[in-house]
Amino acid sequence: MNTSTKIMTRDTGAATAAVARPWALWAAVAVATVTAALHTFVQAGPTVDALMAGDAAAEARQGLRMMWHGMSAIAWTYPVVLVLLRHRPAAVTRPALGCVALLNGAQAVMYVATGPAGDGISGLLSLPEWALHAPVAVLAWLARPARPPGRPAPKARRSRGRLVLLGLAIAFSGFMAVFHTVSGTFDSWPADLLDSDTALDPKLTLYAMWLFSCVLFWTLPLTVLWSLRAGTEAGRFLLFYAAVLVTALAVSWTVSKALGVAPDLPPFGPVSLGLNAALTALSAHPRPWPGNPVAEEQPDPA
Repeated sequence: MNTSTKIMTRDTGAATAAVARPWALWAAVAVATVTAALHTFVQAGPTVDALMAGDAAAEARQGLRMMWHGMSAIAWTYPVVLVLLRHRPAAVTRPALGCVALLNGAQAVMYVATGPAGDGISGLLSLPEWALHAPVAVLAWLARPARPPGRPAPKARRSRGRLVLLGLAIAFSGFMAVFHTVSGTFDSWPADLLDSDTALDPKLTLYAMWLFSCVLFWTLPLTVLWSLRAGTEAGRFLLFYAAVLVTALAVSWTVSKALGVAPDLPPFGPVSLGLNAALTALSAHPRPWPGNPVAEEQPDPA
C-alpha cells in the first residue's frame, strides 16, 4: 500500500517549536506588562483628570473615560495571551503572535500619527506610548514559529446554525466597525474632545486611543473572515480572543453605568458590544468531541 492513515488531533503541529525565539516571547511579556502597568497606574490619573476638567460634552468625557479603563484591561490581555501561547501548537501560536504584534503595531502607528499633529516632531516625545507598543509588536513578531510543515489540520464542519451565526457575526461586526469609525469619529466623542479646551497632551493621547479602537472594531469581522480558511484551533483561539477584547469595553461601560459615574452614557452600548462579542465567539468552529479525532488519508512519504 502506498498510503497510510494518519490520525489528526487538536494537537497537530505541536511537534513544531511553539515559538521561534523564546527570549523574544519573554521580552515581549516583560515590555507588555510594563506598558499595561503604566497605562493603568501612571497615565490614567493625569489623563482622566485633564479630560474631566475640560469643557467637552458630559457624554464625551464620560465615554472616553470609560474607554480608557477598557483599554487598560485590553493592555493586560497582551502579556496574559503571550504567556498562554508558550506551550500552544505552532499552528495556533504563529497567527496568535501575529495578531498581538499587529494590534500593538497599530497602537504605535496611531500614536506616531497623532503626536506630530499637536506640536510637530516634539509631539512624538509628548506621546511616548508609541515607544512602548512598538517593541512589543517587534518582539511578538520575532517569536513567531515557522509555518508548520505539511497539510493543515482538517477543519470541523459548521452546522447550518453556526453558518447563520457566522453570517450574522460578519454583518453585525462589519456594521459596528463602519459606524464606530465613521460616525463615531466625526460626529461623536472624539470630535467633542478636539473642540474642547482639554490640555493638548492628554487630548492627543485620548484621540490616539480612539483611533486604535477603530482598528479594534475592524479586527472582529476580519478575524471572522480569516477563520474561514484557518485551522480549527487557530481560528477558535483568535475568535475568542477578539471577543474578549470587545467584552473588555462592554464590561467597562457596564461598570461605569452601575457605579453611577457615567449617567449620560446611553444604556444600549454594553448590549451592542456584548452582542458583537457573542456573535464573534459563537462563529468559531465547534470543539471536537473528546476521544473522537479526525482521520485523514495522506500519502505515505515512502
